[in-house]
Amino acid sequence: MKDNFLELIDQEYCVLDGGFGTILQERGLTTEDLPEEWNIKRPDVIREIHLEYFNAGAQIVTTNTFGGSPLKMGMKEKQYLVEDVNRRAVMLAKEALELFRDNTDIPEEKRQEQRFIAGSIGPSGKILGMEISEGQASNSCLAQARVLAEAGVHLFIIETMMDLNEAEIYLKTLKRELDLPVIASLVFNRVKGGFKTLFGNSVSESVQRLIGAGADVVGTNCGLIEDYVEVIKEMRALTDHPLVMYPNAGIPKLVDGQTRFEQSPEYMIGFLERSIRAGATIIGGCCGTTPAYIQKIAKRIKHRKRTA
Repeated sequence: MKDNFLELIDQEYCVLDGGFGTILQERGLTTEDLPEEWNIKRPDVIREIHLEYFNAGAQIVTTNTFGGSPLKMGMKEKQYLVEDVNRRAVMLAKEALELFRDNTDIPEEKRQEQRFIAGSIGPSGKILGMEISEGQASNSCLAQARVLAEAGVHLFIIETMMDLNEAEIYLKTLKRELDLPVIASLVFNRVKGGFKTLFGNSVSESVQRLIGAGADVVGTNCGLIEDYVEVIKEMRALTDHPLVMYPNAGIPKLVDGQTRFEQSPEYMIGFLERSIRAGATIIGGCCGTTPAYIQKIAKRIKHRKRTA
């Protein structure tokens, strides 16, 4: 399965899933809840969202484990749940895939297409070098990743990283300890003179170090689509690696106590061809995006041979 994934992204454009946390909020998640704990408390909702993304055409679906590391869950004194929430997250994604494959209302050729489950690993929530050491970051990442791997993910996705050093530690840890492909995605902000991470890492430095650490795919997520087309273009000038791009649906706004995003799927899909020309090869959505957006992407790029 590892080789199947690497072969697919080498030859074709590929569809990633969309937002998860914002959909959970729409379905009742509160600020007091840990999204990962819903893998235990509300498995029906988690399974349903995964199934919606499979039905929409997503070829890669990410587990509900973004904040599932010991360090991150420890911030709510829930580190004792790490193994349970991560194992259950993979199980729910697998169950959704089984439901998709068993649905005879879907044409057989679509049900048998290659689909992959990516174990989501997000930032620790701690400042490296001040609140935690490199060893603590590595150990926390590995504790989560081992559970995800044992439960059966096909790859890892290190995502929404704002500190290149932390992302690099995670990458080196995963590549040293576990034999699975890894996607590494950073958040970039437009600043004077270009784009940088919150910790001041440039696009060129980020690409070089992530690839040097063994990333199979590099890219960017959790920002504006208008900006990220430019970021991807800059990345493509530096590497032939597959590039992932999954932006937010605009700038979040608080409306009646709920986070809302202003960009519609129709607006965002208008950037699809520009994203491909810039060099993106794996495309999905982050905060505020929905299965409706992923469906539009899938109709346009799934099974399309790569030119970038």
